[in-house]
Amino acid sequence: MGLDSAIYRIVLLLHIATAIVGFGGLVAHGAYNAKAFASKASEAVVLLKNTRAITNMAHYAIYALFALGIILISLSDGAISMGAMWISASFVVWFLMVGAAHGLVKPTLAKMQDRAEAMDGDTILKDDPEIGELAKKLALGEGLSQLLLLVALILMVWQPGN
Repeated sequence: MGLDSAIYRIVLLLHIATAIVGFGGLVAHGAYNAKAFASKASEAVVLLKNTRAITNMAHYAIYALFALGIILISLSDGAISMGAMWISASFVVWFLMVGAAHGLVKPTLAKMQDRAEAMDGDTILKDDPEIGELAKKLALGEGLSQLLLLVALILMVWQPGN
């Protein structure tokens, strides 16, 4: 098919669209989490529920991104190789992002929501020591995810070794 075929361009468009949805969702949920941290528990629960929904949607897009990337490579008729350094590095970055999501972000958001639901509705989340510790863990996961996003963008744009 090659890089100029219509099917390649359609899959490339889907790949870019899923990247926007996936990474946009991950960046946006950081703002929601910051607002929840500064809110009363009753308001924070709503924000955290929405954040978890956005995070899940973003992760589904990121899973699709991986599959669409592999399809693009196969449609490129050898113009892009699975063995290319930037492709291999992109796979590693993707797995690290998914690891940060499932190891830090998703479970910490769930714990924060559970804790907020158990609190007095008028208590500000940041005043709770347990929430404070969870917020640090969440910030680590979000920061790592965003750093990895930057690395992924660099790999996609500059394609080092290509």
